[in-house]
Amino acid sequence: MDGRTKQQRETLSNDSSVLRGILPLSGSTSSSLEDSGGKAFNLLELLRAGFNVPPGFIITSEVYREFIIKNELSEKITKCLAGIDVSNKDSIASCASKVRELILSGVIDQSVIDAINDKIVSFNNSDLWAVRSSAAAEDLPEASFAGQQDTFLNVKSGDIPEFVKRCWASYWNERAIAYRQNAGIEQSGMAVVVQSMVNASASGVMFTKDPVSGNDRIVIESSWGLGESIVSGLVVPDRFVYDKKASSIVERNISKKTKGIFFSYNGSTATSVDDKQQNAASLSDVQINALAETGKKIEQHYGAPQDIEWAIQEGTIYLLQSRPITTLENDQTLWTRGYGDEYWADVVSPLFFSLLGDYLSKYVLDEGNSIMGYKDLAGKELIKIHKGHIYFNAEVLEGVFTYNPKFSRTRDLLNYFPEKDKARIANEPTKLFRRALAEVRIALLDPDGTMPLTDKAYKKWAKQFLSEMKPFDMLDLKGLSDEELHREFVKMENALLKHYRLIRYGMVTHSIGTNLIAKSWLTNWLDDRTGELYARLISGLPNNKTIETNIALERLARDARADPALMQLLKNTPSCDVMANLESDLKYKKFLSSLEQFLADYGHRSFTREIFFPRWANDPSLVVDIVKSLAQGKDSRIEEQEQQRLEERLETQKLVSKKLGLIKGPVFNIVLNYAQVYLIFRENQRFYLDHQIYRQRRLFMEYGRRFVERKLIERQDDIFFLSKEEIFALAKSGDKGIKSIIRARRMDFERYRDTLPPKFLRGGVDFDDPQTLDENTRVINGTSSSPGIATGRIRIVDTISALSSVEDGDILVTQNTDPGWTPVFSRIGALVTETGGILSHGAVVSREYRIPAVTAVRNATHLLKTGQKVRVDGNEGIIYILEE
Repeated sequence: MDGRTKQQRETLSNDSSVLRGILPLSGSTSSSLEDSGGKAFNLLELLRAGFNVPPGFIITSEVYREFIIKNELSEKITKCLAGIDVSNKDSIASCASKVRELILSGVIDQSVIDAINDKIVSFNNSDLWAVRSSAAAEDLPEASFAGQQDTFLNVKSGDIPEFVKRCWASYWNERAIAYRQNAGIEQSGMAVVVQSMVNASASGVMFTKDPVSGNDRIVIESSWGLGESIVSGLVVPDRFVYDKKASSIVERNISKKTKGIFFSYNGSTATSVDDKQQNAASLSDVQINALAETGKKIEQHYGAPQDIEWAIQEGTIYLLQSRPITTLENDQTLWTRGYGDEYWADVVSPLFFSLLGDYLSKYVLDEGNSIMGYKDLAGKELIKIHKGHIYFNAEVLEGVFTYNPKFSRTRDLLNYFPEKDKARIANEPTKLFRRALAEVRIALLDPDGTMPLTDKAYKKWAKQFLSEMKPFDMLDLKGLSDEELHREFVKMENALLKHYRLIRYGMVTHSIGTNLIAKSWLTNWLDDRTGELYARLISGLPNNKTIETNIALERLARDARADPALMQLLKNTPSCDVMANLESDLKYKKFLSSLEQFLADYGHRSFTREIFFPRWANDPSLVVDIVKSLAQGKDSRIEEQEQQRLEERLETQKLVSKKLGLIKGPVFNIVLNYAQVYLIFRENQRFYLDHQIYRQRRLFMEYGRRFVERKLIERQDDIFFLSKEEIFALAKSGDKGIKSIIRARRMDFERYRDTLPPKFLRGGVDFDDPQTLDENTRVINGTSSSPGIATGRIRIVDTISALSSVEDGDILVTQNTDPGWTPVFSRIGALVTETGGILSHGAVVSREYRIPAVTAVRNATHLLKTGQKVRVDGNEGIIYILEE
């Protein structure tokens, strides 16, 4: 008995709303998608088809809505949502936090708790439960709903109501709110599925069609215990491939599984796996065959390939979920985010893709390959957007590799490709004759593309471009007609195309090639395994626009440190309000003048290439954020450090030349000279790319203003969610039906703006190489990008606005860096990024500042936590976790 009185039971039985709101998880249960949510709706379908599903019940979204009403939360939530600025991450986060707090502090009606307890009592043998969120848009073929809602395992019976509230609260995470707001989806709440825990010996996922190759084979991934150990990335699972036609297992890959998550009364914590089982297969052949047969039946029932979650308890297969594999495509081209990490790692708007993407495809790839005679690369698509990020065609990159010597195919460049392809690509024969012929063709057809001339030609173009932009900068764009505004775009585009016709040589062949050759020779000839010599030889180079910008920022911080009143203002005032204070108070006149001069010189820059985000001149608070961080630390004396690095470089060059001797020395010095020239070329081209983006942004914001005025779009920055071609066409057609398309595109952009998707893409399915961690996850590997060793505390930084939290000696961990981030490099002890290689921006600047850097650390912002003490070994590309 559960201790309730007869009267309480009769009251419950008469409360029809409660009984309607809590449904058995049974094949005979009828429920709508809106009431039960996607997860529960799919489970009911599996039960109706006769498959095994762990028993349980559904707390429908009606119960959630009753909870909101009875706790008088509707008006508070509506008010919070009405005040959201969906373009402001902090605004969304603040609202999300408030709503979650409201829900967690709410009280579930006793009649609901009694009804839950009645359901629990009916399952005599169930002590532990899985409490799973089930939102209406979740697990639908088209959905992949923004922001995974929560699932809780090993929940004790008495704790279920509290965990139901936690599921409801997870409906209000930042991403889900932004997704629903942008998509115009009603914020109607969600259901919760409560199921008896399966005491699984093994669990995992099964695809009834190979999601990577598209082959009609069943792929099963499994590990010991509960499937959460795979989902959370705790283990690399075993992998089995089953041939449907032959009805046989054709592939087995058994991994070392040192940890697992198991059925436990102490909660869902990871525990060590017995030594004997760590390297043993988690499934027997009998179990694999049984799973495969079950998968075939499920696929036949739904009439489409399925992605299935399963668990095995005492030989019985339980199904935890089944949904269609919607990402299968006929195109089996391999795409890689790896190369984009070096050049274009930011989230991408449709407008910027139509600008920069077009220039790279037409002028860097197609026109460049035509000049060099690379006919086998002609006509191939170079880039595509997936989950808001740029992916490059790996076949094109591999083709470029085969035109270059094998010794240039270093580990850093091979990281663009999956692990299984690296050895093959490294050893492919070199097309030396065609490569030599390409240089002849360049000299004849495009002389500015030759190594001695490209840098000089670029400097000449940059000066000319800025001169040509002066009339545009003085124009009142509001006074132009649509036709005149379009003509300004065409003039600007004609002026900037030379940039792309030069970077196709300077950024790729000249910069990457010479730097990798120099690094390789130093390693092979002088045993420079740590890269220390290389770092010294490419530091302290003159005319580096990034360092020049950072020096100007440090001078602003120096001025701020010298003024106590200004420091107090920076410390106590939100960055967005600082500018108004500076302009209204004469005592800040001198600093305001310096800041305005900085914006005149560098205001075209920002923390990202992406045109959607404002430039420093558009939003000076971005500069204030950086100055705040720098002013809190010690004066880094960048100018003195640069002079010291210059002297060290010259001394190192003399030493290296002497050691290499009369034959190797002169040859090395020629290559090194070009490596230095084109490393600065690589940094400075970004400075002038920023000049282009600044002016293009101004022009398209004017289109946005006009379109809002004509009621074609809702907000000025909606313009970034149209391609340039669509914008020019809309200016003529005046079509007002574009708003829904914009909302959908903005939704995707917001969804992925701070999320880094897997590195590879094939057939619509994205994937990563397996990540190998030691058994205690105390050592994490990446790419060695700047030498040295540093010990310090982790500081995870997701956005540029969080840079002000960085303290002296912190180990900065982020997805990727940009010139706007690098001023704080003078304060940090080391850099760890999820993207990039030795020529990524963060790596180049880290070497300049003599701080260790480890790049290409997958999931670094999740594996590492702010406050952890670590040792970063930039020599070997390893991070050691010393203290939690």
